[in-house]
Amino acid sequence: MTGDDETLLLLSAYCDGELSPGEVLAMERRLAAEPELRATAGRLRDLSASLRGTLPGAPAPESLRGRVVQTIGFVDAAPGRNWSGSWRMLAATLVFGIAVGASIGGGAVYLDQHGAAPTTSEAVLASHLRGLAAPQPFDIASSDGHVVKPWFNGRTLLAPDAPDLADQGFPLIGGRIDIVAGKPVPTLVYRHDRHVISVTVVPATAGPPEGEERREGSTILRWNAGDLTYWVVSDLNARALRSFIDLFQSRITRQG
Repeated sequence: MTGDDETLLLLSAYCDGELSPGEVLAMERRLAAEPELRATAGRLRDLSASLRGTLPGAPAPESLRGRVVQTIGFVDAAPGRNWSGSWRMLAATLVFGIAVGASIGGGAVYLDQHGAAPTTSEAVLASHLRGLAAPQPFDIASSDGHVVKPWFNGRTLLAPDAPDLADQGFPLIGGRIDIVAGKPVPTLVYRHDRHVISVTVVPATAGPPEGEERREGSTILRWNAGDLTYWVVSDLNARALRSFIDLFQSRITRQG
C-alpha cells in the first residue's frame, strides 16, 4: 500500500538519495513488485525535478519561515542553531504532503518539467554500485542458470539466459532486480577474482548497437542482440571484460 505515512516518507527519501544502500535495495525490490508504488515514485521524481528548476535560489524571508513552521508544527530553533537539516526535513515534509494528496485523491500533479530522468547507463551504473555497497550484490544466490533464469519470471518482463562461465574463470553467482526507466529489469551477476560483473538486460531501443564508456572507475559496455540490449558494468580491466563479453555472447548464441 502506498498511502501509509512510513512508506511515503521512505519513498521521498529514496527519490532524494537520502537512504542507505540497504534501504535503497529494499525500496527497489518493493518498486519492482508494486506498480502503484512505482507510479507514486515517478510523480515524486517529476515533482522534485520541477521544484529544483522552479524555486528561486534566494533564501526564504524570515516571515515566511515563521508562518510555515507555525503551520506545520515545528518547534523554533534556539539562537545560533544550524537550520540546514531542519529545512531539508521541512522541504521533505512539504513534498510528502503533496504526494499524500496525489495518492489519496488519485490525481496527478502537473508542473513544468525541468529535470531529466537518469539515462540507462547512469541507471545501470548506479544499480551496480549499490550492489557493491550491499552485503551481497544479488537477490538470489546461485551458479545454476536454470535456477536464476526462471527466478525472474513474474518479477521482470524479461527472463534472460544465464550461462555459467566458471570453466573460463567467470562464475555466475546470482541475479537481482534493478530499476531502469521506472521498470524492473533483470541483472545477472558474475565474478572474476574479486571483481563483480553486472549484466543488465533491457528491451532494445534505438541508438548505437554497441558502445563503451568509463565512469566512477567502472567500464560500461552495451550491445544489441535481437530485441534485447545487454549492459555490462565492472571495474575489471578492459581486456578481461572484453574476454568475458566474448564468452557470454558465444554461450547465449549457442543456447538460443
